[in-house]
Amino acid sequence: MTVRTTLRRIALLSLGLLPVVPAVAVTAAATAAVSSASELPADVASAIDSGDYNEAQRALIAALKDRKICPESADVLHMAMLLEVIRTTDPAVMTEFAADDKKKRRFLAEFAADADWLELYLGCGLVPYRTPVGVDVLYRIWQEEDGKVKNKGLAVALASVWGGGETDPNPPIAKKNPNRHNPVWRYNFFQKNAKRGVMHPGYKNLRPWELRFTVGIPQQDWDDASFEWALENINVPWDRYDYACWAAVYTDPSLFGDSVQGGMYNYPFADISWAEATHRSGGVCGAMSHLGCVAAMAHGIPAYTVGQPGHCAYGFRIKRGDWRGGFGGPDGGMHNRIFGNQAPTSYWLMETVFKDDAAIEKAYRHSFCAKAMEAVGDTEAAIAMWEKTLQISPLHPFFRASYHKLLKQRGLTEEQAYGYICKLIPQYRKNGFAAIDAVKDLGEQIAAMTDAQKADIYAKMHQVIAGTPSSWALNIEPILKEQSASLKTDAAREQYLAALFGTHMSAEDATTFGKVLEWGVKTYVEGGNEAVFSKAFSKAAASAAAGGKKDDEQQKKMVAAYNKAIIAAEQARSAPAFRSITEAAVKVAGKSPVNTELKSAKELPGKVASAAMFRISTTSSYDSPVWHADIATPTGGKCHTAKEEKPHMIVELPGRRSLTGCIIRKTDGNEYRMKKATVYTSEDGATWKPRESTDNMPKEWVVKFADGTPGKWVKVEFDNSAAPDFAHISHFVIYTK
Repeated sequence: MTVRTTLRRIALLSLGLLPVVPAVAVTAAATAAVSSASELPADVASAIDSGDYNEAQRALIAALKDRKICPESADVLHMAMLLEVIRTTDPAVMTEFAADDKKKRRFLAEFAADADWLELYLGCGLVPYRTPVGVDVLYRIWQEEDGKVKNKGLAVALASVWGGGETDPNPPIAKKNPNRHNPVWRYNFFQKNAKRGVMHPGYKNLRPWELRFTVGIPQQDWDDASFEWALENINVPWDRYDYACWAAVYTDPSLFGDSVQGGMYNYPFADISWAEATHRSGGVCGAMSHLGCVAAMAHGIPAYTVGQPGHCAYGFRIKRGDWRGGFGGPDGGMHNRIFGNQAPTSYWLMETVFKDDAAIEKAYRHSFCAKAMEAVGDTEAAIAMWEKTLQISPLHPFFRASYHKLLKQRGLTEEQAYGYICKLIPQYRKNGFAAIDAVKDLGEQIAAMTDAQKADIYAKMHQVIAGTPSSWALNIEPILKEQSASLKTDAAREQYLAALFGTHMSAEDATTFGKVLEWGVKTYVEGGNEAVFSKAFSKAAASAAAGGKKDDEQQKKMVAAYNKAIIAAEQARSAPAFRSITEAAVKVAGKSPVNTELKSAKELPGKVASAAMFRISTTSSYDSPVWHADIATPTGGKCHTAKEEKPHMIVELPGRRSLTGCIIRKTDGNEYRMKKATVYTSEDGATWKPRESTDNMPKEWVVKFADGTPGKWVKVEFDNSAAPDFAHISHFVIYTK
């Protein structure tokens, strides 16, 4: 059976044949009412009735100057929220919008008078900034429902994603075909299908910030009809939407011979939805990921498409904090986001900030008051209110940025900034990368500090980063480069590098450590200053071995440190770091004890390829990373995974090669563990093509590739799905022309 036929069968099986978990009719949750009795001052209401939002803004500021601004006063909070809506939308924009007709003025008056609706709009993550798009979306939904909007949470979510925000503007929306990207249609779609009971069971509890990830973003996601088609045709268990993308076949060219790069790929199906067209004609990563993403969203499951180097994937969430990946996601550049676009940092921070509904509601109310105090010119009161806000929600980046702006306006010395930052950074435990962004706007103050102060701040930053789960998608190199360059002496930089290695070497998640090593190799080893790198790494490794009294104990701890570094380099996919650390480690540990001649060495044409890197799926206490590099040589090495269902090993070559085959040899002992196995090749490191499989792998497995097989990566994967088990090999030798 061909790969195409297999994928086609998977696609057909996924369409409507898997069980659908019944859901109940739902509506989006709304925040608790501010107060049904709150009223706007007469002059404010008069200005709004006339459509003059410059005057409304002036009247609100005048009224607030005479009042004690606090979140406990319903009237004051109502005015503060309306003032913030006018500020973000821009009074001139609102005035122009109101001037169009009486219905728009009436809608805006009702919106302004509805404190609960204002609060939902302002607290949904991104508020449409200096654009009429947000209020226009609300107006159109208001019209559709004859002035009685039933689901205001859903309405503001649509307004938010259609309008963008101050940090994420959305100018492309004006160019989108409104007949294919209609927020009113999507509002009705979710309302109708929630009532039908076909949405994800958790949909009824989603807040507006979460609903943003179900309704789609018009500048990136597919047309309205795709939601309808996906809901009716792609129904899988809620936690398996990582397979929804396989409702189409991965193929290029199309079944009609057209390239995905050309304009004719979907031509035979131009009059149907993009989702159905993809199902019929297939596609590559972009189309497949959009299909999976839209399928999740159409069922009320938060999702987003995500850009990766040379690849498109998607992420979806089945409950708070539980984001999962489809087609290689969820990490990378999020196409829908609130706090930046780099996943997983962005969704970690988002989930942390919004995880407590009551707390974030309280924090937002304090923030509206802080903005109002700033508007009336009381900077000291605004600073104090921002401090109360940040006590409730310390990691909200927009709150923190507003606070920093006022601190700098008042005058912030480097000494004050140093004390403030040292107290701030530890609060970012488990969100370490967000700590870097939190102090970016204090760069001028940091630049004026002494090397000792900077080193202290950087150490605290890396302590919280080292305590944060990491990902291949997080790019720490710009941070390291900036921090290192800010230090004034070579001695300070050397100390910084040693502390950097030492901190990340002790982290549970070694991915960031590998990236730190990669940057160190690139900057120092490849930059002609290998001595600095080696000295710094030796200091870090020695600190890991501190306390050892005997030479052999010291050596064991040193080897353990190097082993962790090598695994880190593998996880970071850094070939330079892998080579550098391995070479250093071998000097301590010695050469691989394996020295077995391959009996099948002459069965393959070509020559043994030199490897840039060897990578293992998991490590264990039985593993010997220091000898991983030798596995790709005829001499042989040692590796040992943890117990897994699908353990694998990957050899990366220095560049794309014409492959002739490979030889994989089991280590001596417990060979029964590795029976079912498949060899794959890849040209991009993400898309894998199966080349040969076996149900009873021999001791020394020779795999011959078809003539002209291209590849830079070769993978062997063992199938222990019946019972998770170890995998361990001594040789994985690649042959090329």
